[in-house]
Amino acid sequence: MPNQLLYILGNWIEAIGANLAALGVSIQIQDSVDGKRLRILGDAVQGVGNFLIAETTPADGLAVAGNRLQGIASSANAVIAHRELYVEDKLNHQLEVIVDSLQAIGSYITAIARRDDNPPKAVGNLVQSVGAMIEATGVLHKYISQQEKGDHIRSVGKWIQGLGTIMQAASVTPGVEQYLQKKLEKLIDIILEKDTEKS
Repeated sequence: MPNQLLYILGNWIEAIGANLAALGVSIQIQDSVDGKRLRILGDAVQGVGNFLIAETTPADGLAVAGNRLQGIASSANAVIAHRELYVEDKLNHQLEVIVDSLQAIGSYITAIARRDDNPPKAVGNLVQSVGAMIEATGVLHKYISQQEKGDHIRSVGKWIQGLGTIMQAASVTPGVEQYLQKKLEKLIDIILEKDTEKS
């Protein structure tokens, strides 16, 4: 039972961190220093959440690997944001594209691991993976000197990640988990019915 509580807590810590980081990216567009500081905090908190999830995940090697990869990527993002406070160069963008891509892979791996035992969590992980790839695309635009466009794309990606982490956290919270499961099953039934009507 203590492990289950830590697992739920880890998911909410990840969600809080991801959304703080998203807020930091949005603030950074207007206020570079304060935005970066908030990103450092948010990414670091998200990394703690990821590692806590990995260490309390019920025996499932794939999910543990995915969460550890996300934890490494989130922590690395915090280090990169810290580096940006003192050094502004294209290496930061290169590193961030790599790290965001790793985060997307980690989230996708976790989505695969959770698709049978907790489909709503798998959907949340998938949303997070898409967000990380969009964020990487935004940073890539910054790398090729399309700063404004890159900032906005990265911000959108970061908020999509934040949404995915909230979905994940809600999907492991007792009471909410069953509600989301029923809603997802209903949505799948509606989609299947429409496909049957077309054929």
